[in-house]
Amino acid sequence: MVLSYFNKGVTTLIEKEIVNQNIEWIKVIDCRPNDKEILKNEYKITQEMLYYALDHHERPRIEVDESDMLLLIFDVAESTRFNGDISAEPIGIIIDGKRLFTFTANKTNFVNELMNHTIQKIQSKTIETFHPIDLTMRLLYNLSIQYFDYINQINSVRTSIQRNLKGKAKKNAISHLLNLQTNLVYFLTSLTANDDMLTDLKRKLRYELSEDQNETLEDIRVEIKQGLSMAEMANAATQQVANAYSNLLDSNLNATMKFLTVFSILLSVPNIIFGFFGQNVTLPFTHGHLAWAFTIFITFILMLLVILILQANDFFKK
Repeated sequence: MVLSYFNKGVTTLIEKEIVNQNIEWIKVIDCRPNDKEILKNEYKITQEMLYYALDHHERPRIEVDESDMLLLIFDVAESTRFNGDISAEPIGIIIDGKRLFTFTANKTNFVNELMNHTIQKIQSKTIETFHPIDLTMRLLYNLSIQYFDYINQINSVRTSIQRNLKGKAKKNAISHLLNLQTNLVYFLTSLTANDDMLTDLKRKLRYELSEDQNETLEDIRVEIKQGLSMAEMANAATQQVANAYSNLLDSNLNATMKFLTVFSILLSVPNIIFGFFGQNVTLPFTHGHLAWAFTIFITFILMLLVILILQANDFFKK
């Protein structure tokens, strides 16, 4: 059953769903000022807890207030099509008795869909025995393994770029690789912070969690560590490809500069010859009807001589 609240005729973005007799799930989506008043007045959530739960820049952490209200901040992977935008966003989870609050923004509203999917996958007999902490851990597990999909997508994009590394490097490939590295940096930071948060959670609640809950918590940490390992490997591989592309671009630039250098040297020969014969001095063949052909012949001979000298010094092989 899903309920929506009304405040002076305006529908808020707070929805309540009864999962079982032990769990009352309250979804807070893109919280507005009137939503905050409902949360503070009706659900007795303190201003401090709301601030942490709604702060888009809050790092993963755990907080317990005087009334034993538990707050979890967890970074989730958010699809950005790897365009260099921030690819990890925090969500807030508050557990207060039988109430389970999820605080999401428009970007992270997929978390509620994932929660619904998680609830549907649990057998009806099993879900009846669940408490808010059990459902929270299932959600965190599913959010943790989502990182794998995004990291695999990054590897796929990087592999596609790497296949095109065949002598001709496009400048936009460097931009794509930089965006991939940016996303991986956010993933590495978020996964590390999530792992620290779960370590703190285990330390603070080690005597309150059941054996099954402790095992689930350890499973989440294992998945996060695996995600960290995958992200580190993907970051190293992307860095290697970026360096290879950069070296190839430098090599292409050196080849261009070498061509321009040779071209400028060869073009300087005609200027010298024509300038020399253009002086008002008496020179051989200057008054003959084949004088112009003679100067061109000398020019080509000297240009060929320059090319032979450069080739003899392995200039074209360097």
